[in-house]
Amino acid sequence: MNHQLVLQFQGDDEDTLDKVIELEDRLIDALDGSTTAEVDGHEPGDGVINLILLAKNATKVWEKIEPIVEGASDELDITAVAFRALDAEDFTVLWPADYEGEFELA
Repeated sequence: MNHQLVLQFQGDDEDTLDKVIELEDRLIDALDGSTTAEVDGHEPGDGVINLILLAKNATKVWEKIEPIVEGASDELDITAVAFRALDAEDFTVLWPADYEGEFELA
């Protein structure tokens, strides 16, 4: 795997965590048997929860899972989707297109 793909959700309360775990399970099912991506887990941060995937090509994986994530957007407030090479520090934001500022793992 070449990239770390991070989906960042607003909120770090128990209800949000439960919903992120449900989404995580859906993504695990969707990527089952994939050689291009795997779900690495979730990580609560300061007011956010990060859902982390490892991918050969983060952009292609995001295109594949975006409909699943959008389906969960009624229950979860996604703030950003970003990726970086595993050996890099800086993230590139994939979504939203008008994201301002520097993406960081919280």
